[in-house]
Amino acid sequence: MRRIYVAFQFDTEDFITPEADDVLLDLIKILDQFDVKGSFCIVGEKLRALKRRGRSDVLEALKRHDVAYQSDFHSVHPVISEYLRDKGWDDGVEEVKRRESPGIKCIEETFGVKPSAFIQPGGSWAPQTPYASTLMGVPTYVDGIFHDTPVWFCGALCFRAAMSFPEDSTFACLDALKSRFEEIYRSKIDGGLITIVMHPCKFVTEKFWDAVNFSHGRNPPMDRLAPAPLRDREEVEESLQVFQKFLGFILEHPNVKIVTFREVTDLYRRPRERRLRLEEIFELARRTSKCNDWQVIDGVSVSPAEMLRLFTDVIVDYLQEGFEPRSAPLHFTLGPTSRLGENQLSGKIGMNDLLEMLRYAKNFMDNHGRLPSKVSIGEVNAGPSDLLEAAAKTISYYSLHGELPESVEICCLSEYPEVVERWSLTERVNRQWRWIIFPEEFRSERIEELTLLQSWTIKPAILKDE
Repeated sequence: MRRIYVAFQFDTEDFITPEADDVLLDLIKILDQFDVKGSFCIVGEKLRALKRRGRSDVLEALKRHDVAYQSDFHSVHPVISEYLRDKGWDDGVEEVKRRESPGIKCIEETFGVKPSAFIQPGGSWAPQTPYASTLMGVPTYVDGIFHDTPVWFCGALCFRAAMSFPEDSTFACLDALKSRFEEIYRSKIDGGLITIVMHPCKFVTEKFWDAVNFSHGRNPPMDRLAPAPLRDREEVEESLQVFQKFLGFILEHPNVKIVTFREVTDLYRRPRERRLRLEEIFELARRTSKCNDWQVIDGVSVSPAEMLRLFTDVIVDYLQEGFEPRSAPLHFTLGPTSRLGENQLSGKIGMNDLLEMLRYAKNFMDNHGRLPSKVSIGEVNAGPSDLLEAAAKTISYYSLHGELPESVEICCLSEYPEVVERWSLTERVNRQWRWIIFPEEFRSERIEELTLLQSWTIKPAILKDE
């Protein structure tokens, strides 16, 4: 069995209940006892509250560990999904930067480093957030619509916790916790990441601080917020001891290494330049002629958006000119930011028309770093999936015959990458709206649509060899 990395995610969010400050020291003491580091995912207002309450002891203790970011105000309305509910792509990205950069700056000024990750607060999902996070220097996004195995989405490394640690655990819970970890551990036979999430505040409170104050859209003034009811100290001590024993149990596994989110980012970091040899491009085109899906070729992970840009570059820059490249670079490319309307391309398209479309698409992608929503010839619109199929079939034909075909047949690729169905992505987005903090019946068709459009960027994250 290969190395398994375990990360502990401490969502540090309750800025109302003072007792939630002290438990941070209790948890850090346990981590220090085992000489391991945790990732403390701090809400901007929580950090400011620690400073207002003069908790320099907590701040100094946190400096020995990894610090991530969990939005500036977490559950204070409007939450991220609310302020992005009707935004488009570009204005949404700018809104995230405007609202969240003060919290990131506060962490950087306090701890001397950028946060290691942006942790989604509750169900507050929007696809602009992971991308905006990368633009603010925070390359990793945790929680949301993702699986526990890391992927790339909009240029961010994205994953969610594999299991949670119940903060009200008793000694009677320990065997079940061990069994759950063992189940996940055995499923990682090829190595990988196990993230375990918990909320320090819930060790000491009976309810979540935000459910007490902000549930179902409520938004009381900041000077009228109520602390969450507290658990008995004896119960808190027992739960902390259960965590201590659980951590010791995990460390008994010889191939487990405890890591922080900052280390996870390094473990999955992409090389500065990614290139594919011509033979690999031919193989990629053969696969993509049949399905709109991410691919991994010779250890290189490629998103559908990157494939379309790669194929377009190869055809426009080389093959149509009668040259064969020895290799070609992959460029990070966003998905389209609006849907294709009616009149999608179907049937045969002549090579001259296709080359005209691909030249337009190349110019658009080079200038905007994203896929065009459509390319038109007359009244016919070609969407990204049409262009991907046509370009892949063109390169596949060239690999066999040494020349471009007279025409290609467009017939079968799905409008969205296959991950949309494989992950039930629409359902995953809609599950986010169940968060108790949202007003009743909250939903956002715009967020759902933009998520599907950016599914073109999803691809597996490859764990680096040690």
